[in-house]
Amino acid sequence: MRKLLWDISGAFGDIGVFFPLAILLIAKNGIYPTALFLAAGLFYIASALYFKITMPVQPLKAMCVIAIASGLDFEILNAAGITMGALLLVMAVTGVSTRLGNLFPVSVIRGIQLGLGAMLARTSFDLIVPDILIACFAGALLLITVTIFKQVPPLIPVLIIGIVLSFKSASLSLTGSTPLTFTLPNYSDLMTGFVMLVLPQIALTFGNAIVATRDTGIMLYGKRAHRLNLTSIPVSIGLANIVSGLMGGAPMCHGSGGMTAHHTFGAKDNISGYIIGGTLIALALLFGNSAVSFITAFPSGILGVLLLYVGIQHALYLKDIIDEQKALVIALIVGITGFVLNNLTIGFLAGLTLYHGYAVIKKITASTQSTM
Repeated sequence: MRKLLWDISGAFGDIGVFFPLAILLIAKNGIYPTALFLAAGLFYIASALYFKITMPVQPLKAMCVIAIASGLDFEILNAAGITMGALLLVMAVTGVSTRLGNLFPVSVIRGIQLGLGAMLARTSFDLIVPDILIACFAGALLLITVTIFKQVPPLIPVLIIGIVLSFKSASLSLTGSTPLTFTLPNYSDLMTGFVMLVLPQIALTFGNAIVATRDTGIMLYGKRAHRLNLTSIPVSIGLANIVSGLMGGAPMCHGSGGMTAHHTFGAKDNISGYIIGGTLIALALLFGNSAVSFITAFPSGILGVLLLYVGIQHALYLKDIIDEQKALVIALIVGITGFVLNNLTIGFLAGLTLYHGYAVIKKITASTQSTM
């Protein structure tokens, strides 16, 4: 029973990222709840089955935020997901993903994790402020379980409170699923999706969802994460996006922040992946019509506290290079640049330029000294 409670706690560790984006995609872009939650649930279960650990499943953040802000129709979002999936599969099959991934030093990866952690923490305040009383109570409860009652899975008490409050104000009178159709995108949607959504997303996906996810997974799960590599992860994301796009779901990925979230709250193997995946599938098929009502009723203050806690934990990965001056400086530049500009792509490109530029200068200097 204790193991099961920890598995349940770990299963819902990433809802602070997943649920807010899912609600916005449904409300602003017209994605059907059943398609979104069914695709995400299947992705969770398939990932857990193959990787043997709980792999996070999140909407592609940059792509979804742009689509939400622009009010793009879900057909364009689906087309962009299919294009992204095909692009990642090509990169994996040709070996490009492995060659690119090897260019990322540890310092840049830690910088990505730092920047993403800080961005998650900043985003959490948008959820905490409107629901400050519940957030303070949930935060205190979480802190008590983490520091004093360590034998209790930290998310379980907070999750119970959130579910009780949700049922009090949600309307679950509409049962059953929303429409689920399989369609091929047209040329216009493919081109619009590629220019507006795929191009701004691809670098961030590679840096955070592939390279940083591999590194974070190996750090947290050790030998259990032996199937995580620069080929298997893009193949996983690629296949999932093609299937999700064809069935009308949202573009999705794995993510290093989500990996931290699941593991921090109790996911030690793949069981938590099956639990959250099965829950999302049940939500899609049994309560697709009322899913938005229930999720919207979940206290935003609790989601914000979870997001803040995960953001802090993710940023703290920096501590393993704290004694390496050069690596620390590069990581700080990547993280701070990404945080200030709200764009991790610019941050890690700056870090890569600095790292490899320093290596080139050092090589030229050594060559010049040897010829003198």
